[in-house]
Amino acid sequence: MTKYDRIVDGIRYPLAIKDEILEAVKTFEVREDDVWLITYRKSGTTWAQEILIFLSCGCDLAKRDKIDITERISFLDLLKPGMTEFAHVTAAKKPSPRIMETHMQSRHMPREIITKKPKIVYVARNPKDIAVSFYYFHKSNKLIKTFETWDEYFQAFYDGDLVGGSWFDMNLYWWNRRNDDNVLFLKYEDMKEDLGSVIVKISEFIGWPVPEGKLEEVVQHCSFGNMKNNPKINYTESKMIDISISPFMRKGLVGDWKNYFTVSQNEAFDKLYEEKMKGSGLTFRFE
Repeated sequence: MTKYDRIVDGIRYPLAIKDEILEAVKTFEVREDDVWLITYRKSGTTWAQEILIFLSCGCDLAKRDKIDITERISFLDLLKPGMTEFAHVTAAKKPSPRIMETHMQSRHMPREIITKKPKIVYVARNPKDIAVSFYYFHKSNKLIKTFETWDEYFQAFYDGDLVGGSWFDMNLYWWNRRNDDNVLFLKYEDMKEDLGSVIVKISEFIGWPVPEGKLEEVVQHCSFGNMKNNPKINYTESKMIDISISPFMRKGLVGDWKNYFTVSQNEAFDKLYEEKMKGSGLTFRFE
């Protein structure tokens, strides 16, 4: 245990996420009409959140503007300053259909997520770009450890010894469930390349249609650049994030890892990646 976090069942958690929360979440009552957004941190979570919220509003911008992202999304493993009750307690009171979110590994998720079969949207991103984005998140987030150097952080990411655990464990688990009829496995890199196609895929999967002639407007609203400049989405007012160090939504690029990984780090990570992903069939674009 450090002053920032502790290890529970092999996974590192912020001290703010207490044992009682982890235990309560396991028995959280899942609804069949829930929509669950599940990601490893810094995989395009906020981006996917906004797509889901906009679709749930019938792609009506006026309706969307009246919604606070933290109120529409029930983020189970979040405990922010000022919260008067745990997120799972608040979520249990919300009307259907709920949009649920978590970064938890499978061993700590609600057991009913498998038996009730809600719609699950899983977004994956290549681990090298996640490593860089998560590094800056550590620097700016006031509730988790700040690493002194990139090299120190890289070793922790390589070892899977960060808040949330191993990238490999989480992504391989959901990749192996990709053929379940209630699971949609998406990739961040595809969102960057053709956002419109991904939005249509999500819309058809959940059953929240994009009105005829509205797709271009949805794409524009949900573009990374638009979201980065939107105070309703970009967490500029969050008490947990010091945006003077790094904005919550930073670059959103594919391939930015090349500016941080040394040659030896890249070689070591490529070897680890090959070992962990062997035979899975899961591939990513890294640039």
